[in-house]
Amino acid sequence: MMARLVHFNHLLGCAIQLLWVFVLPVTGWAFELPPQEPFQSSLSLQGYTGILNTPSAYVTQEGFFDGLYSNQRESMWRNKTSHQDNYLFSVGAFSVAEVGGRFTEAPEAVVRDLSANIKLSTEPFFRKSPFVPVFAAGYQDVGGALSQLRNRYVVASEDIWRLRVSAGYGFGPQRMKGVFVGGEFKAHDWIYLLGEYDTKETNLGIRIVTPRIWRSPISLSATAKMSLDNKPGNVEMGVGLTFPLDFQVRSVSPPLPQESVIVEPNPVVTPVPRTDPPSIPVTSGRTLESRLAALRDRLVKAGFMSIRVGRMESDTLVVEYENVIFNHNELDALGVVSGMSAEAFRDDFRYITVIIKKKSIRMVRISMPLHELAAYVAGGSVRAELAERVTVSRKCDDDVSMSFAEEAVNDSAFTASLVLWPGLTTLVGTEYGSFDYVLSLKPELFVNVWKGGLINARWDIPLSWSDNLDDGKPYRTVRTPARLERLMLFQAVKPLPDIMANLGAGMVSPDVYGTLNELAWTPGDGSHAVRFVQSWGRNDTNSKTSEIYLASYRYYLSSLDLFLTGTTGKFAAQDRGFSFEMKRMFGDTGFSAYYKNSTAEDTRHWQAVGVTFSFPLTPARDMKHYYGMQLRGTDEWQYSQETVVSNSRNRIPGFPLAATPLPTASLYDQYQNRDRLNESYIRSHLFRLRDAWIAYREKL
Repeated sequence: MMARLVHFNHLLGCAIQLLWVFVLPVTGWAFELPPQEPFQSSLSLQGYTGILNTPSAYVTQEGFFDGLYSNQRESMWRNKTSHQDNYLFSVGAFSVAEVGGRFTEAPEAVVRDLSANIKLSTEPFFRKSPFVPVFAAGYQDVGGALSQLRNRYVVASEDIWRLRVSAGYGFGPQRMKGVFVGGEFKAHDWIYLLGEYDTKETNLGIRIVTPRIWRSPISLSATAKMSLDNKPGNVEMGVGLTFPLDFQVRSVSPPLPQESVIVEPNPVVTPVPRTDPPSIPVTSGRTLESRLAALRDRLVKAGFMSIRVGRMESDTLVVEYENVIFNHNELDALGVVSGMSAEAFRDDFRYITVIIKKKSIRMVRISMPLHELAAYVAGGSVRAELAERVTVSRKCDDDVSMSFAEEAVNDSAFTASLVLWPGLTTLVGTEYGSFDYVLSLKPELFVNVWKGGLINARWDIPLSWSDNLDDGKPYRTVRTPARLERLMLFQAVKPLPDIMANLGAGMVSPDVYGTLNELAWTPGDGSHAVRFVQSWGRNDTNSKTSEIYLASYRYYLSSLDLFLTGTTGKFAAQDRGFSFEMKRMFGDTGFSAYYKNSTAEDTRHWQAVGVTFSFPLTPARDMKHYYGMQLRGTDEWQYSQETVVSNSRNRIPGFPLAATPLPTASLYDQYQNRDRLNESYIRSHLFRLRDAWIAYREKL
C-alpha cells in the first residue's frame, strides 16, 4: 500500500511539472484578452493567505472563513517524522486584516503545536490603483513559550493581469528567514499555477478552486505542492473550504459597501406617489376598531405574544408585542410586524409606533412614517428617507393619548420554552493528545412567571467523549456525569429608560448556591454601554465561598458592526485581571478575537489569546407556543479556542481563564437581542425589516 502511495505521489509530481510545461503555452490565447480578472485569494499551506509556503500581501475576504488541511512536512523536521498533520483556518475580520489559527502535529514526539496568525494589508487603500503594489505585514505563531514556527514578515504583491507576483522578507527566527518571492498564474477561472522560493527551497504547485457548490455559499479547494530541492516528484497536498460567516450566497470578489450605511451623500430615492391621509382615519365597510382587532388577531396567529393594538392621537398607529419566534434577530420580528401593519393601514395613519417588549417589560419604542415604511418593506428604495425620519427611544411609558381596544392578549406569563443545544468542550494540542472532546446535550428550560420574572433550569447530559476522558484517563475530570447545572430565579427590572438590572438567586453552578446579579447602563443611542456583574456563591460540598466583581465597557461602531469590550475585576475562577474582546458581526454570526491577562489565586500569571465563533443554532422562524410550551434551539451557540501565550510551559492553566459568568438568562441574551437592541444598531440595519417581510409575507 505504501509503495502504491509513493508511486501515486511521484506520478502527481510529474503531472505538476507537465502542467507547468504545457499549460502555460496552451493558455497563451488568454493574453489576447484585455480585461484583468480578479484573483481568488486562498490559504497557503502555512495558514496565511498566500502561495504555497510564502504569503501574498492580500488577506482573506472580509466576513469569510477559510479552512485547510495539509499533510506538508516542515523542512526542519521532515527527516524526523513519517508524516505531519496541519489544520489551519483564517477569518477576514476586516478588509485590511485576517486572523487565523493553526494546529500542527508530527508523530515520534517531534511537534504538537497550537498557534495563531495575523496579517495586515494595504489592499483596500490601493484597490483602484492598478500600478501601485499592495503591502502587508504579518506574524506567524504569535506568542507562546514553545512556539515552533514563529516568523514575522513583510511582503508586497502586484497583479499583472492574470499573474500575481509577491516578494518580501522574513525575519524568522524559526522559518522563512530571508528574501522570498513567488507567483500565481490564473490559467482558468478555477485553476492557479503556483511557484515560489521560500528562502530554502523552490516549490511548484497547482491549486484548484471550485465554484460555489449548488445553492450553498461553500466553495472547495485543493492544492498540490512539490519541492524541486527535496525529492522532486514527491507531492504534498492541501484540501480546504471557504464560506461566508453569515452563510449568504455572494460574489467572491471584494464586496461593495453594504446597505447598513444609512445615508449616502447623494442618495438615490425612487419617487413614491404620496397623498397624506386625513387627520381622522377613514374606513369603509368595517369600523376602525374591527380592523385593529383583525391586525391583533393576525399577530396572534403569527405567534407573537403580549399584543396590544391601538392608536395615539388621530394619526398614529400603535402596536405593542413580544417576539418569541424570530430568534435570530429581533429586527426580523420588527419587519414582520411593521409589514403587517403597513399593509393594513398605510392609507389610514401617518405614523406607526412599535413597542418591543421582553418578558412583558417594554424595551424600546420605534416610530416611523407609515407611508415611507410601507413603500420600503414592499421592496422600494427609499431607505435613506425612512432612516432620517425614524425615532428610537427606550422611554416606553404609556402616552396619555394612547388608546387600546383591550388589554394585552396572548400573554407571555406562565409560558415556557425548552431549548435544546449541544455542549462541546475540546482540548487541543495538550501533552496527552492532539484533540480531546466531550459532546453533550444541554436541555434548558425557561419559564416566564410574571413581569420580568424568569425561572431558568439547565441540564448537562454527556453523549460522547474521546478516550482520554474515559475512567482512569488523564482528563477524566473534564467529563462530568449527567447533572443539573443551574436552577435559578431571575428578576429583571428597568428603573430608568437607560438602566436595567437582572437579579438572580439559586443554584448558580453545580453544588454552588448564591446570587448572580448584573446592571447595564446604555446611554444615548447605544454606542456606549457599561455593565457590572456581581456574584456570591457557597459550595455545599466543601463550604468554600466565591465572589465575582466585574466591570466592563463596550463600544459599538455601527458602520462596521464592531463591538469593542474591555472587562476587569475578579473573575469566576477567582483570578484577577482583565480581558479585551473585539467582536465583528456578519449578519447573525459573530466572530471575536480576544486577549486575556489574569493572575490566579496561587499568584501564577497567565496570558492567552483566542477566537470565538457564535451563531444561532435554531431555525430563523421557530415554532409557536402550544399549550404554553415552545420547543426550539438556541439563539446563540458559541465555540471558543484559545492558546496560552505567556507562561513557562505551554499547558492548560487548570481553570477557566478570565471567565465572565453570562448565563443565557442574562440581559444580553433575553432582553437586549445579543446587545443589538439599541438605536445605533436599529438605524444601521433597517434593511432587515424589508428582508424579513419579503421572506415571510406569503408564509404568514
